[in-house]
Amino acid sequence: MRAQKPRHLRNSLALAVVLAGPASAQQLDWHTRAVLYGDNTEFFTPYRVGETILGGQLTTWVAARYGQRTELRAGLFADRRWGSNNFADSVKPVLAFRLQTPHSLGVFGTLETVARHGLLEPLMVTTRELTTPIEYGAQWIENRAIFHGEIWINWQKLNVANQREQFEVGTVFRVRPTRHIDLNLQQLWYHRGGQLFDPTPVTNNRAGALGVTLHDSLRTLGHSYLAAWGVWSSGHIDPAYPTGRPDNGHGAYLRAGVTPWNWAEVYALHWIGRDYRGDDGDNNYSSTGFDPTFYQPHRVYTEIGMIRKTPIGGGVTFDAEFRFHNIDNLRSIAFFNSRWEISYRMVIRAPIDVILRR
Repeated sequence: MRAQKPRHLRNSLALAVVLAGPASAQQLDWHTRAVLYGDNTEFFTPYRVGETILGGQLTTWVAARYGQRTELRAGLFADRRWGSNNFADSVKPVLAFRLQTPHSLGVFGTLETVARHGLLEPLMVTTRELTTPIEYGAQWIENRAIFHGEIWINWQKLNVANQREQFEVGTVFRVRPTRHIDLNLQQLWYHRGGQLFDPTPVTNNRAGALGVTLHDSLRTLGHSYLAAWGVWSSGHIDPAYPTGRPDNGHGAYLRAGVTPWNWAEVYALHWIGRDYRGDDGDNNYSSTGFDPTFYQPHRVYTEIGMIRKTPIGGGVTFDAEFRFHNIDNLRSIAFFNSRWEISYRMVIRAPIDVILRR
């Protein structure tokens, strides 16, 4: 039988560990990010249904820098949905080791997930920014003169007796050969597998996109762009996916936008797809409906919207979006029996940064 240390000795050792962390770090900062959000989709179609996401999030962490390039973050994330009976509907740890240089960022632990890693909507639905801002795994981001690249793995579920392992692997590459042209390549692999406990088949869904964007800054129209993408998919994550449906699909994604007087972006996008299936993507682009028994091989989707990003001061920002959606030219139950659905979003982000030790 092991002898236990006296209580006062154990307490002293614990205190020494707590104090040793700040003492060994060159810099210690406390960061907090508050996000207040509201997102509403008035969809009543076979692909997506109406959803209201309304609440607030708080991410707080202590950052210990051990040199010019290394940092350890430790803290927590909490999400509260307004109207919920719970104090917090989701509480997750923030824990990451980060290696950063002027051109590179490596992360092990809690990932950087700004704007869904830059993925297109057919690859990842925009509500992920609000519902799943915390991801865990490993990540590398590289920024050079004409190149931006990111690769990451987001581990979502362990392989245990009552569930399969589940993760995403993504890559985003952008090359800017001239001042007005971007060449883009994106890929997202969604995997569910692990055969230690479950003999059912391993499933995978892969979605990719290759595109070119022309952009410039015009006098009255401000920042303007025109983008054309080819998108493709293979496989499906659902092990009970109906047999006989195509395993491969594709689509064309076109988007154009202007920013009159640099006040707000006004954009339009158009999608034509056939048998496309992105399990992490927006179902408005998918051939499979919200009810998986529904399937429409040929899809046509149009979206027109306006995005206004407002800096308030002190690092606080207010983002507002309003969108019209035409989904297979179906008539809307929610919007005056027209052929358009509507959605809108408001997000306030506020930072708090405190220097604890230099």
